[in-house]
Amino acid sequence: MTILLRLLEKVRKMEYGFIAILSLIVIAIGSFGIVLLEPENFPSFFEGFWWTMTTLTTVGYGDYYPTTVAGRLLGIFLFIFGIGLIGLLISKTVDSIVTYHGLKREGKLMFKGNHHFIYIGWSTKTSQAIQEVLAHIPQAKIVLIDDLSTSPIELEQVHYIQGNPSDDETLLKANIIECNRVAIFSDPKIENPLLADGKTLLIASAVEALAKKNNQDIHTIVEINEDRHIQKFKHIAVDDFILSNDSVSLLMAKATLEPGTTNIFRQLLSKQFGNNIHILSPNKDWKTYKQASENLLEMGAVLLAVNEDMDFSNAANKPINPTDKLFIVCHDDTYLKIKSSN
Repeated sequence: MTILLRLLEKVRKMEYGFIAILSLIVIAIGSFGIVLLEPENFPSFFEGFWWTMTTLTTVGYGDYYPTTVAGRLLGIFLFIFGIGLIGLLISKTVDSIVTYHGLKREGKLMFKGNHHFIYIGWSTKTSQAIQEVLAHIPQAKIVLIDDLSTSPIELEQVHYIQGNPSDDETLLKANIIECNRVAIFSDPKIENPLLADGKTLLIASAVEALAKKNNQDIHTIVEINEDRHIQKFKHIAVDDFILSNDSVSLLMAKATLEPGTTNIFRQLLSKQFGNNIHILSPNKDWKTYKQASENLLEMGAVLLAVNEDMDFSNAANKPINPTDKLFIVCHDDTYLKIKSSN
């Protein structure tokens, strides 16, 4: 008995893969062995496999059982070596699952997917942004990078990476090279706008440097606190800028001057409150802003802007180029119909 316990202790210390292989060998010995020893009681491999598994898991239905000495000796072999081995395999499997989820929750596992969105810096704004993206694309893959000890959000679509976002190692764990876009949020814990934007600039520089090193064009969006700092970011090819304080202040001013306008802005900003903003390539038959606007209106969409131009005062004479981006407001179904007809 002591020898058996020592043997089981040595097996317990072995690698998971080796234990799994031993378990498969024991199952194969039981399944094929009983068929060879008692073909009249176990006419096929499936009956032998069924009896072996019910024996190893101690279920023992009793619908199949050996009647010969050789068959019962095989059963004793499974009792002595197989039950403990299978129990150990199940235990290690459960431990592996628990360990995996623990490491994932602590942000220590590398993200191996692609075409994902990366959000750097956790805050209430980050949470709202993630929820909005998932409202548009429920199957979207999102990677969150922060230095918190555990993931601040429990969503299946969100993979958390713990670490310094200005380090290449952390960015590579998020598989930044194969992502769609990177959004960098201002650190809410830093009250000084200059220091907060300085940290954002450092992270953005790390992202762009890594992209250049790997010959990739990564679309980067940053939140900044002061408008005058935008020039500091342009030399590192940041694509979009969000002014964190100005947006709230300007909306407050608009609501003060024109009560009720905030509902319009909420509908434009969030799919949860109304129609959605879509980006559309121009139809080859559209020659001017006016023609595009009128055609889109007939199909149930409103043209907001062409590229960054929202001035429609001379729409009849403003030409539309094939490379232009048209920003329209409409239902998702309407957008799909317009896109398919282009």
